[in-house]
Amino acid sequence: MKYIGIVFSSIWRLWFFLVFLTVFIVLIPPLFFYTRIIPNQKIVCNITRLWSRLTLFFSGVFLNVKYEEEINKNENYIICPNHISTIDIPVVLAALKLPIIFMAKYEYSKIPIFGWFYKNNTVQVKRENNKDAYGAFLSANEKLENGLNVCIFPEGGVPPPDVKLRRFKNGPFKLAIESNTKIIPVTMPNNKSHFPWNYFRGKPGILNIEVHAPVCKSSETNDIKDLNTKVYNTIFDKLTDYEN
Repeated sequence: MKYIGIVFSSIWRLWFFLVFLTVFIVLIPPLFFYTRIIPNQKIVCNITRLWSRLTLFFSGVFLNVKYEEEINKNENYIICPNHISTIDIPVVLAALKLPIIFMAKYEYSKIPIFGWFYKNNTVQVKRENNKDAYGAFLSANEKLENGLNVCIFPEGGVPPPDVKLRRFKNGPFKLAIESNTKIIPVTMPNNKSHFPWNYFRGKPGILNIEVHAPVCKSSETNDIKDLNTKVYNTIFDKLTDYEN
């Protein structure tokens, strides 16, 4: 029975990749048009949301999205989800009806074909280079000023399997305070069980997504650590609720 599960998971993961790639190829013309010919990043964001939703739908992955409160679409936000799986990015894009651009690793821009899209439609950062990281946050601030929402995984990467939620880096919270932008914490409790890093595990099904109320700095302080702690505790407590 164990080997049947491994075979099924492997086939399904391959199918997911093929759907992801096929939808991307179909959408290359409009992506190229609104990236190079008539640049419009909001439209590109809408196309990438469609890309994510089609990929998830045809792979048998469905989202159960719960909003703690209605999001004001006339405001811009910094989105801070927990990071537990390679499926996290399409899930965030599909779940939130906002124009979202990601701050993500520079290395992905080297992937053939996809790297071109990635390079032009994300805020890239070399995490080991402090000067480059600072420039990336300046670029993220510019995206916020242009009406986009920036998604940053505050853990700085996927934690080890035995870690529920790694301590957050201060970058997103410093950006939130300097740009006077609210943060939307997002809890994704079961992405790992459906799409783990282990290729021979995984399954279609329903993913729960908790979109929390926006968090802003306290009126009496600009304490980065305080904002960091608020967002961390919001996600940690919700992950704990799902465990119980």
